[in-house]
Amino acid sequence: GLPPLVDLMLTQNERLQEHAVVAIRNLSVNEQNEVDIVAEGALAPIINLLRVPNEDLQEHAAGALANLSTNPMNKIRIVNDGALGPLIALLRSPDELVVEQAVMCMRNLSASPENRARIVAEGALPRLTSLLRSPVDKIQEAAAGAIRN
Repeated sequence: GLPPLVDLMLTQNERLQEHAVVAIRNLSVNEQNEVDIVAEGALAPIINLLRVPNEDLQEHAAGALANLSTNPMNKIRIVNDGALGPLIALLRSPDELVVEQAVMCMRNLSASPENRARIVAEGALPRLTSLLRSPVDKIQEAAAGAIRN
């Protein structure tokens, strides 16, 4: 079940945290799991992993949130639970995979009218605009999608 994975994300062992968040990320591609993962309290630990100075953990946490943010109910919850600041910070990561997952999540979150003003207020637009010049097509596309929304 999900509770042991949530518990593993809360440990201080980065290897265990990574295994747990990768499992959550993989489970989060399923529509029903998107709801269950949030209901089981996984959002706070995932958001905390965005702040850990480990690019693998950041990438997988942002990827899990990108998957979870395809669900309309989760979009608002992810923002309300404090993910915007860390996600915006990750848009400046030197690791392209981290940036890619963070910007894809921002694109998904910006599809919610309730989130748009908060995204602007948190200062994401200048960074999203600069990502339009990224050499990585997926990053450009997701940044354009976030701005378009």
